Amino acid sequence: MSSRLTVARSLLVVLALLVIGCFASFATASASRLGPPPDRGDLAFAYQSLERLIARLPNDPTVRERANRCFDGLTRDFFIGQFDSALAEIARLHGELQRLNEVGQEELQFLFGHRYVTTPRAIVAGESTGISLESVELARMQLGFAPSTMVAVADGKRYEVPYADVLEFKLPAVIAEGHVTILAKFKLIGEVEIARVAVLDRSTEALREGFGTRISALLAKGAIDQAEASSLRARTALLTEEIDRTKLAALIADLHRISKELDAAISRAEQGARPFAARGDTWRVYRVLGTELPVRQFVPEGEGPFPVVIAFHGAGADENMFFDGYGGGTLLRSASGEAFIAVCPPTVAFGVSPNLLEAFIEELAKNLPIDRTRVGLMGHSLGGVTASRLAVLKPDLITGAACIAGFADLPREGAPAPRRVFLAELDPLFPIESTTQAIEAARMRGESIEIETVPHEGHTLVVGKVVPQAVRWLLARPARTTEATKPTASAPSTTPMKADGPKPSENVAIPSSGPRK
Repeated sequence: MSSRLTVARSLLVVLALLVIGCFASFATASASRLGPPPDRGDLAFAYQSLERLIARLPNDPTVRERANRCFDGLTRDFFIGQFDSALAEIARLHGELQRLNEVGQEELQFLFGHRYVTTPRAIVAGESTGISLESVELARMQLGFAPSTMVAVADGKRYEVPYADVLEFKLPAVIAEGHVTILAKFKLIGEVEIARVAVLDRSTEALREGFGTRISALLAKGAIDQAEASSLRARTALLTEEIDRTKLAALIADLHRISKELDAAISRAEQGARPFAARGDTWRVYRVLGTELPVRQFVPEGEGPFPVVIAFHGAGADENMFFDGYGGGTLLRSASGEAFIAVCPPTVAFGVSPNLLEAFIEELAKNLPIDRTRVGLMGHSLGGVTASRLAVLKPDLITGAACIAGFADLPREGAPAPRRVFLAELDPLFPIESTTQAIEAARMRGESIEIETVPHEGHTLVVGKVVPQAVRWLLARPARTTEATKPTASAPSTTPMKADGPKPSENVAIPSSGPRK
């Protein structure tokens, strides 16, 4: 009897395991059909589309308030990891702001509920080729209405094929270097750009090999320093068919632009000039107190010296945020129009170690034509907190700090640098009442702090709205009385890292990968 019971129990266990195994196989197959979960790259595509739409809308208070409340809700979804909820809300809000009917809303659900993957990522000019496009359904997203047609635009010509989950464009030799643009053609929302394929003068493999050889030769003869080599190698590493989806910089990389910028930078070094001395928009690495900091910078045309605005992004973003996000690059446009140098480093390092600021300004002076008597800080959210704290801790280095939707104070002896705080009326993270109380407490100690309340705006979209005002306020600050140091040729930092600073990088620096918020 006992042996029969044991056998029965064993059979039940085997049966249960078989059922569980079948269920697991079914679940795995279902998950496979649903596709991969959304990631930061998918959100970046959707966020940029939404921000461009909001920027085009009439400056109506009701519309701005609705857009801001929804956008700040999306930010919360991102930070708690609900990427699918954020994408679904972007589609819904996009349709609401455009006043689309149910069909248009379904098309937006499809647009933001799919990932569009091209193979290859780059083609060689003058060679006939085919481009494969796969529309990958993202997990937990509504299917929506698919586009009727997919379009490839190359050399000014259009190549249309009916929509399919996987399709191929057969193109003749593409002559002009640049891009092949891929569009999805919907019935109601029209044509939407979903992908680009770079058109290069050589294959990505040949470009990486050639640039790598030239960089090594420059480093061997001392024509560039370690930080410059790290910058060039990090950019070279992006020239690949392989995509690391954990790195936003890799996902949004413009391979054609990167290849041309690299060639120009290396050529300058080969001719005896600094590789990053060129005017315009540049990504590079600075080595400061033993730490490699990825930085986005803009230098206007002219001899200089120019005033400097060091801008600190919010939590979860990266050094590209002020140039590519925040109103579609309002800071970049302001820097060009107002003729100042804009520099955007990673925020956290400066929050951990305020001593980085002085050493960072020293490095900027070695590389760029800066006016050291006119250095201002700007920051959003965590970046606003960082800029505010640095105004207290390092007042002798800057002329002022513009803090957008973020503020913090430290009671200390001595007068902080002047601050102007922009508070958004609808901000759920830095509410007006409590933040104003903190500012008034600082004012009672004699600190110079101005407040501007921005109506109908929330925590994130307010940045693009107020950056021009913040810039004008910073540029109007009187220059410091300390004599400016004349810029010198770039040289590697040799100062050892201080105990309270961030740890030095163990690997070659690569562009960081924060979300576009």
